[in-house]
Amino acid sequence: MYRIAIVEDTQEAAVQLKTMLLRYAGENGLALEILEYRNAVTFLTNYPANFDIVFMDIEMPYLNGLEGAAKLREIDRSTLLIFATKLGHMAAKGYEVEAFDFVVKPIHYDSLKLKLKRAFNRLEQKQANNISFLSEGTRVRMSSSSIRYIEVSDHQLIYHTGEGDYPVYGTMAKVREQLEPLGFSLCNNCYLVNLRYVKAVRKYTVLVGDTELQISRPRRKTFLEALSNYIGG
Repeated sequence: MYRIAIVEDTQEAAVQLKTMLLRYAGENGLALEILEYRNAVTFLTNYPANFDIVFMDIEMPYLNGLEGAAKLREIDRSTLLIFATKLGHMAAKGYEVEAFDFVVKPIHYDSLKLKLKRAFNRLEQKQANNISFLSEGTRVRMSSSSIRYIEVSDHQLIYHTGEGDYPVYGTMAKVREQLEPLGFSLCNNCYLVNLRYVKAVRKYTVLVGDTELQISRPRRKTFLEALSNYIGG
């Protein structure tokens, strides 16, 4: 199941795009969950950071698409961002916010499906980052990007995600081996942090989403180096 957001202030344009997406899904055997938002402010409020693709109109009230995309990148660096615009020259600015692609309105299906093919090929590559674990007797499978941080608590691991917390029996050493190549780093021996959710670093604390975690003195240098490499790479 792929999750797609359409951020478009015009209902007619949103319906047209959704229809094309469902047509592509039907032709290629894909399962899609598509959510619509009428402006970037609504979209970004309580943003769950679990969309695979975001289609963002550039010309919108309150917050235009470029401004909205800049704010989106502050909290989600990995979703595939595709701009929709009547102004082709404006789309070039999208690369400043790491846009994956853009489509020019009015959107034509033959053009869109070529871009969708590229997007879903990229997503298939990203699915190599999926992990699974057993939590309270239930097998859970999710993208590593959904995990905000993992905490050691009372001889258990707790996976803190946007969908809730999952207690898991295991060792931090094993989890580090699996997740550090995917953009995670220890800020101290109790917390393994997904660097995509880091909002700010103070002297010995890090803001992960809305949660402030302690950075230990021995781990601080290595953690900041990992964060710098993640942002730069």
